Amino acid sequence: MSRQWISRQRLLSRDALGTGLLAAGILALLAALAWWALVFVNVAENTSLTIPAAVPCLINTSDLCSLAMSLCGSGHWLGIPRYWEGLFWVGAALTLAAGAFQLVVATAGSTETGTQLGGKN
Repeated sequence: MSRQWISRQRLLSRDALGTGLLAAGILALLAALAWWALVFVNVAENTSLTIPAAVPCLINTSDLCSLAMSLCGSGHWLGIPRYWEGLFWVGAALTLAAGAFQLVVATAGSTETGTQLGGKN
């Protein structure tokens, strides 16, 4: 096998890993948003907390967020009474890691193939 073929295969597998990280990050962010909406729409209906006031609860469960979730006595859809902001941060970290990984792969790919970034050869 040629060295160029092996190098190309490594880049393809690195691209697949970067794409997988990005997909996992985006899915985690979407799941966090759906979970937050599921909980806080019901909280807004049953407490004095409005949806705009609950937006910060997407990234940080403050005392206000915890209190509103605990005071919401109504049954939640699927029986999910609480939201955990950690899923949002996991999704953000995976997305950022995917971006950093893709940058490293692009830089490594340009040095392995002898090209420079920016279209200059």
